[in-house]
Amino acid sequence: MKIGIQPTPIGFTKHWIEYCKNHSIDYKLVDCYKSDIIKQLNDCDVFMWHHDLLLRKDNIIAKRLLFALEQSNKIVFPTFNEGWHYDDKIGQKYLLEALKVPFIPTFIFYDKTEALNWANQTTYPKVFKLKGGAGSANVCLVNSEKDAIKKINKAFSSGFNSIPKKYFLNENIRKYKSKKISVISLLKNYIRYILPINKNFINHKEKGYIYFQEFIPNNNSDLRIVVINQNKIFGIKRYNRANDFRASGSGVIEYLDENNMPVECIKIALNTAKKLRMDSIAYDFVFDTNEKPVIIEITFAFGSKVSNAKGYWDENLVWHNKEIKMQEWMIKNVIKKVDNLKSS
Repeated sequence: MKIGIQPTPIGFTKHWIEYCKNHSIDYKLVDCYKSDIIKQLNDCDVFMWHHDLLLRKDNIIAKRLLFALEQSNKIVFPTFNEGWHYDDKIGQKYLLEALKVPFIPTFIFYDKTEALNWANQTTYPKVFKLKGGAGSANVCLVNSEKDAIKKINKAFSSGFNSIPKKYFLNENIRKYKSKKISVISLLKNYIRYILPINKNFINHKEKGYIYFQEFIPNNNSDLRIVVINQNKIFGIKRYNRANDFRASGSGVIEYLDENNMPVECIKIALNTAKKLRMDSIAYDFVFDTNEKPVIIEITFAFGSKVSNAKGYWDENLVWHNKEIKMQEWMIKNVIKKVDNLKSS
């Protein structure tokens, strides 16, 4: 058995490589950006790629390649079920509504007149989002019909930048003030802001649709619940930025444990993972006005720093005060899938 891995500077990848090296697992590094990638993977049983939502090439290639390989009976990570809705809030809306899982009320329009009529009749505030973006980029509060009309007009004319450079500059200023980055990092990011954006990043206009979610007040945080292999669950509480309703990307977190166990969130996340046969997925929850958990977004790619986590739950909601080894769990699961495929 051999595992093909696309090398990347982010996320899970370096942990996969380290695990293969330390446990004498046969693997090879491949180059997905070459035309002969299928040939490169001929001698591999597994292909793993933590692709980047911001990279232009990854956006063109990743989902198509992974799906094609899965159809050829190779084991892939992420699978189609885990990855097709990655960084696609529109796809997630349809998926979660179709499953009838608790999902935050979401409104999307592809017609300007219909959107304006809705804006005239709805209540405020609402949360505006683009279909892509991470760390609360492309997310803002719309406080009135006037604000909504402005967003709608722009959505159906000039559109919105897929990567808001000013947002990332302001985020780095916030991180510097809270002493999370150095002045050197701040200056580097300022230069990156005033210069044209990295040519490798996606940089297009999002237009032709408008996407809103219900705003639920009195949430000073959200909960990220991660389910690995449908039998290991861990999570964090992510606190909002100061004077802000957004938690994603704030960097202010608290690891969940047996003393602050969000039972309903865990049950929803685990049941959804099993229903969709997803082996690696993170769910972001807030609580509605009735204190019931609702999903905001889901993603196969999530922060991999869990060194301060206190443990995890199993599928029976039993707490294990043990180290989280999620990249190891991922590797072991793809190996198990290969063994099952060969024995079938």
